[in-house]
Amino acid sequence: MPMFFVLLFILNLASIIVTLKILVGYNPEFSFRRKMSIALIVVFAWFSPTIAGMIRWLKLLPEKAGAYVSQGLYTLFIAAMFLLVILLIRDLFWIHGYKIAKKLGKASPDYDPMKPEAIKKANVMAVAAAVLLSVYSLYEGMKFPAIKEITIKTEKVAAPFKIVALTDTHISPATSVAAVEKLVHTVNNLKPDATVLVGDIGDSKPAFLEPQMRALSKLEAKYGVFVTLGNHEFYHGAMDWEMKFRKMGLFYLANNGLMLNGTNVYVFGLPDPQLLMITEPAMERIKSNMKTAPEGAYRVFLSHSPRFIRRLNRDLTDLQISGHTHGGQIFPFHFFVKRFNDFVAGLYDVDGMKLYVSRGAGGWGPPMRLFAPSEIAVITLMPKNAAD
Repeated sequence: MPMFFVLLFILNLASIIVTLKILVGYNPEFSFRRKMSIALIVVFAWFSPTIAGMIRWLKLLPEKAGAYVSQGLYTLFIAAMFLLVILLIRDLFWIHGYKIAKKLGKASPDYDPMKPEAIKKANVMAVAAAVLLSVYSLYEGMKFPAIKEITIKTEKVAAPFKIVALTDTHISPATSVAAVEKLVHTVNNLKPDATVLVGDIGDSKPAFLEPQMRALSKLEAKYGVFVTLGNHEFYHGAMDWEMKFRKMGLFYLANNGLMLNGTNVYVFGLPDPQLLMITEPAMERIKSNMKTAPEGAYRVFLSHSPRFIRRLNRDLTDLQISGHTHGGQIFPFHFFVKRFNDFVAGLYDVDGMKLYVSRGAGGWGPPMRLFAPSEIAVITLMPKNAAD
């Protein structure tokens, strides 16, 4: 872990140096004071997540104020990242394009990428583009999640069975009660047979989220509302969240499952396996518990981390529902999410099992999304012989 923070510091420092070199390094008419002002803004932006973490860790602000400030600081960080990416892509095409144009004898001195005046104008445009992209990402991130319909055919059910999956709501003190009420109203109107909350539902201690959790407890489903923990519940007290979910009347699943009477569907859940750091003996106990599902039942497994499916086989589950990835949340983080989680979003076939990874109904860090819209997943199990 210390090495991770060292590498992160080096990466931030390199990003700051490159950004400043492009923004002010080729503008000799900029005064020292102006250069220092720009440098301070860039440094602050790149280290804003560190500042946000220190504010929360040292409890320098009340919980609600801290949540709002953190969102603002993370937004500033993403804006700085957008700016750097735009600058690098721009210069890549600009420099090589100008070289090609020069060889063809069609280059204009006004567009020389080494000309201070041209660089100045291009930098203003790059900053404007970064601001616009940030505003658009904020719009996408704060939009109400879309309904995502998924149909899975199986010979194990005789009638359609509707599961509504909510993951990664990341309800914090900055989340309004009205927003939670709207989410609950939308889910209940879908008339689910079962609603499953697959981790990272809360993003603070339960004591700071009483009004929001009171609203969330109004979730209803024909056969019940099921919940298991994600990594963020662990960060804020797994035992506290377990007790809170039980008090809310939810079916809390922790290495156990339930057969839904009158159906052929069995629901099993496990607190975030990634945080449990499961040993082989523990894995054997989990597999043993999963095998208690009645023979022939359609087995639904709730695991916040999608990667856990690699440790399962088709004798243990038919469908795993996961979250955690946020679908990448903000491009180009999709590539890193895929690298560390194996899966990003959507429906996968994994060794004869189905895996659905939700993009989540909320987000972590900045209230932003880019090419990864939030969602409420509606998974309908359909009889194999049902007409399309």
